[in-house]
Amino acid sequence: MKFILLIIGFHILIIAAVLRISKPGNNFNRCIRLILGLSILHVIYKLTHLYFISNWLIHEIASPMALLYGPLLYFLYLAAVEKQITAKMVLLHCIPFLSLTLCYTSLTYGLPQDDGEWNSRRLMINSFHHLSLSLSLVFYAFFTWYKMRIEPAVTPERDRLISQLVVIEGVWAFIVALLAMDAWWIKLEFAFSPLALLYGTQLLVVGLLLRCLLLQKTAAAPYHQSLLPSRYSRSSLEEETLKAYEYKLYNHLETSKIYLKPALSLELLAKETEIPKHHFSQLLNVYLGKSFYQMIADYRIAHALALLEEAGAQFTIESLAYECGFNSKTSFNRYFKEKTGFTPSDYRDLKNTGLLS
Repeated sequence: MKFILLIIGFHILIIAAVLRISKPGNNFNRCIRLILGLSILHVIYKLTHLYFISNWLIHEIASPMALLYGPLLYFLYLAAVEKQITAKMVLLHCIPFLSLTLCYTSLTYGLPQDDGEWNSRRLMINSFHHLSLSLSLVFYAFFTWYKMRIEPAVTPERDRLISQLVVIEGVWAFIVALLAMDAWWIKLEFAFSPLALLYGTQLLVVGLLLRCLLLQKTAAAPYHQSLLPSRYSRSSLEEETLKAYEYKLYNHLETSKIYLKPALSLELLAKETEIPKHHFSQLLNVYLGKSFYQMIADYRIAHALALLEEAGAQFTIESLAYECGFNSKTSFNRYFKEKTGFTPSDYRDLKNTGLLS
């Protein structure tokens, strides 16, 4: 009975750890650490059964922990695109794991002494486990791949990591499907050890995740951050989060050209990019080292220069200012001269006479 309670407590702790990714903060790193911890724990759990308590019949039953890999891959993708992960969502995706845990626990209670009965029950639960796991891995690998095509991760590094994990989970699904076929109706002769390949690729996952965490930890701070005033020298956000926000912000500005809206505000841009307002302020002041108005003015002046290159003579200075999102000619002149060293009128005249290349 104590062993049963130990198993139940062990799996409750796993669910509690998974639920942590629904809390605010850097969920991407939490997901990485969770998959990493689960992979290491899974291997240790299996090795313990094989080499230390191999005389216990329970080691012959497939552990339900593997049913968490599919949901965790999807949660990692959601975190990579800065989507919210709720506790309700976590529990919903963990239903297969919880169901198999109940079956796993029931088989450890009152283990039958008759070998025939034990083998029958073991074959039943293992076959069901392999089939469920194969379907879970295929579904989550394909679904995550499909979602990535629609909305890529906010940084190329995250995109690459998730793509690698999608491929590995596809390999796992194939191996587990072979094991299910071998257990149910087709006896297969393997030229390799499926379990060795399974745990070998699991070690590959551990290596990829450790490398990702190590790169984040050793990444040098951006050069512009070293030039910031001392009051902005520290941020409560991790650098990986700030880099993701930076990529998301610049990508949105360049694709939507929202900076051309005269009524654009920090609150509106934070809402458009789905970055919390207090995080948005840290991103600008701490990481990028510029104010909201300075950043938007830079984009607007760049747009004005492009318009002057294309058809400068067609615009009055005032109409050009409004076309670029400025509310007044005065502020346009000030930012333009600050950026180029010339007033808009002087710049256009010099371009027209060929004195400015």
